[in-house]
Amino acid sequence: MRHLSLTALCLVLVSSLARAQAPCHAENDGPGFNDGVSISPVYLAIRFTAPASFAATRLETFTGETTATQTLGIWSHNAATNRPVAALGTGSMSVVSTNQWYSAPLATSVSLVAGQSYWIVWYSNGGGQCPVDVPQATLGQPYCASTNAGSSWGNVFQFSDRHWKFRIFGSCNTGPISYCTAGTTTNGCTASIAASASPSASFATPCVVTISGVEGQKTGILFYGLEALPQPWCSSGGASFLCVKSPTYRTLSQSSGGGTSQCNGALVLDWNAFQLANPGSLGAPFTPGRKVYLQGWFRDPPACKSTNLSNALELTCGP
Repeated sequence: MRHLSLTALCLVLVSSLARAQAPCHAENDGPGFNDGVSISPVYLAIRFTAPASFAATRLETFTGETTATQTLGIWSHNAATNRPVAALGTGSMSVVSTNQWYSAPLATSVSLVAGQSYWIVWYSNGGGQCPVDVPQATLGQPYCASTNAGSSWGNVFQFSDRHWKFRIFGSCNTGPISYCTAGTTTNGCTASIAASASPSASFATPCVVTISGVEGQKTGILFYGLEALPQPWCSSGGASFLCVKSPTYRTLSQSSGGGTSQCNGALVLDWNAFQLANPGSLGAPFTPGRKVYLQGWFRDPPACKSTNLSNALELTCGP
């Protein structure tokens, strides 16, 4: 019976926890693998096409049967030569004897563009399990290898028994997430915050934040911070929570519109226009993967502190 050391057991647990997040892109990431294929000490490059634009922050590959610190990276693509060009980001992983998925957090995030080709590059010291699936009827992904640390690359191959296994994680599928609890106003309104989409660091995606259900004809603002910290708005009484940690940055005041004593008012913020008009605002310039937390504040004279708050919204900035 093979016994894992405490260190190895911890690595297994960490790897399992890391996989709780869904990958942004994965190829051949099922449980099967070809146990009869090992890897030489080379730079192995596997070509892929980004299915969507997102910021990659972590890579995984399937290996084992060695004990070493190894490196995974994302490299750019030369369409003319069909070869890798240069490393865009790399991360290290600690491999042990167990055949399993191993995780390499990237030192810096890599912004991938939908439809463009890139290469997953594994810097292998040799002797480990090759990250290939069981043989299939179709050809696997294009791949090539370098024996001089990427200075030059050999021929590109595709075979039916070389279906490479890898996963890419990052800030994808991270749509707006509401959290915290809205207060109930004097007239029974509960303001709810939402966004049309996640913001984009390049302002390529419209992002409009709307707080609906605000009491009509009230003055209010939206404010944001870089961390969440739900806490009661008033020391006693009131139903609102302050859901954004200081420091915060607030937008200009606006009227909620709607009818007096009704719950048909709204506060609206065009996030892209606000950021372009305020380049020195808190957290700017926003980069892919950066999170921001927003909330609405509006007048409600009979309530504690003469105000009430909406619930809050977590946004993750994309490329």
